[in-house]
Amino acid sequence: MSSTEKILNNVIVVIDPAEKTQFALKRAMMMNEILEDGVSIHLYITFEMDKLRKGQGVFQFHCDNTWFADLVKPLTEANINYTAEVFWTEDWHRSIQDMVRRRDAQLIIMSDYTTEKNQNDLSPSKWSLLRIADCPVLIVHPTAELQRKTILAAVNMQTDNPRYAELNEKILKMSRLMAQSYGAEKHIVNAYEDSMEFPDRAKLLRDTEADQKNIHVQQGNPATIISTVADDIDADVVVIGTLARRGILAAMRGNTCEEIIKRLNRDVMIINCAH
Repeated sequence: MSSTEKILNNVIVVIDPAEKTQFALKRAMMMNEILEDGVSIHLYITFEMDKLRKGQGVFQFHCDNTWFADLVKPLTEANINYTAEVFWTEDWHRSIQDMVRRRDAQLIIMSDYTTEKNQNDLSPSKWSLLRIADCPVLIVHPTAELQRKTILAAVNMQTDNPRYAELNEKILKMSRLMAQSYGAEKHIVNAYEDSMEFPDRAKLLRDTEADQKNIHVQQGNPATIISTVADDIDADVVVIGTLARRGILAAMRGNTCEEIIKRLNRDVMIINCAH
């Protein structure tokens, strides 16, 4: 197996002890079945302070050895290599980023439990993590299928910005890996707002290595087009990219990536370009 194919073998699974079902852990276990060498899982057991504050000051919670034994029982039965860590911090997103670097993790998997109107509605802490993460972040939607059949990669091939070009490469690499690993069909969507910026279709075919019938090029708002195409093809996971923001920009909401995530009712993998 090549080094490219091993990119998802070391994962961090974020566990919310207040929730009964750990969708992120189920997704990691499915990856262990699919990937040839399996996965090494690190369980990051923690409360989001944003979520606790939203609970109107109710901070009490109790979990004991029985709770932990129940949590890891499926891992033990499947003979999956795992480690676990309990962490309590006000700086939730940076603590996860620090752990990624300590453990040289290749993927963060976390559940999205706030799905009003069947859409993703992430907390401020999760948005902050997406902006700084060194590795891809997979947000698991509760209703998404465990098995991947259709993967949608969102690219911006008409730009000359080198950071977007780097993002495109990362998105295409990840979507290719996932399609190969799951035996899934790969689709590409490229939205453009200005009619003068129509992407080069020949370049799309060449760079994406996708079937022509699976390339979706449409003019309009990127968030609307990407979410619409995802619905039309019933994508199991959408791979998108975002550019890291620092300083005052990091505190701002409403970029295209966030608009897309809010509209989707399926798994989303976010790849960050931090340079």
